[in-house]
Order: sequence, then C-alpha cells, then structure tokens
Amino acid sequence: MSNRLNGTSLFLQAINGLVGNYAQLMTGVNGKGLSLENITNPSDDVDKNQLNYAFVNYLTNNFGKIDKDGDGIISQDELQTYTTGMSRNGLTYEQLCELCYSSNSSSSLLETVLNNFNDIDKNGDGRVTNEEIAAYGIDKEIEEMKDNFPKHTAKGMSIFYETSADKEIETKDS
Repeated sequence: MSNRLNGTSLFLQAINGLVGNYAQLMTGVNGKGLSLENITNPSDDVDKNQLNYAFVNYLTNNFGKIDKDGDGIISQDELQTYTTGMSRNGLTYEQLCELCYSSNSSSSLLETVLNNFNDIDKNGDGRVTNEEIAAYGIDKEIEEMKDNFPKHTAKGMSIFYETSADKEIETKDS
C-alpha cells in the first residue's frame, strides 16, 4: 500500500526558509523591518554564509506582494501575514520550485506534488494546500486498493441452495 501524503514538510520548508532568512537579514538593521536595499545589500553584520540566496531572491522578487502597506519596508507582521496566507491558501507550482527546492532537501514528496500538481489542485486555483495533498494521497491509496482487491460478487442469496436467478446468471455468463 502506498504511503499517505502529508504536505506539512513542504509548507514548513517554505515558511521557515523565508522567516529564517528574514531574521538573518535583520541582523544589524535598526528599524521596523527590511527595505529592498537591506535584502539586496545585507549589512556587514549579516553572516552571508548563513543565507540561502534562493529565499533572498524570493523576498526580493516578491517584495511588493509582501509589503502590503507599500511603505518600502517588510515588517515582521507583514511577513507573518504573508506566510500565514501561504499556509492557508496553498503554494503555487512556482513557489514550490523556488522555496522547497531551495531548502536543499529535494524529496520524493516534492517530486510527487510537482509531477501531479494539476491533479492535486482539485479546485483549480493554481495552488495546492496540505489538505489537497493529503486527499490526493488517499485517492491514490483507494485506487491501489481497488486494483489489488477487485470486487467479488455473490451469485446467490444463500450458500445452501441455488435459486432460479442464479441459474439465469450462470446461463447468461456461459
């Protein structure tokens, strides 16, 4: 039997990667959050070996989406709101590629989700949620069970005597 799919690890990779890199970039920054300049040119206090540049690039490329109030700063609250939305609303194919591959832990789960993205995305919104991933795993398990255990139907209502209906069925099957 196949393993049930659970997308929690993918969401954790994406969210923890963004939050972790945000925290690293905040080192040495005095203020309410990160400006685009802080992200593209981190301060000398930032240990650049600790940064994952795929996440840094994601923050750069999606700066306007994350900075909801348009003040030129991504605050902790804005990042929290953004990542909570990712968790609730799901991840796009592109986000999975950018944020989950970038965590350097490519997995069979990620491969399965990417290879079956359109089948998993049941509501067709261009995002997959953990619930959709889990449902896809269950659907696959049900299909596998049906293949392994085909339906068997009884020919009669009683094992003690044969009915006229059983004789009709046997005649039609022959």
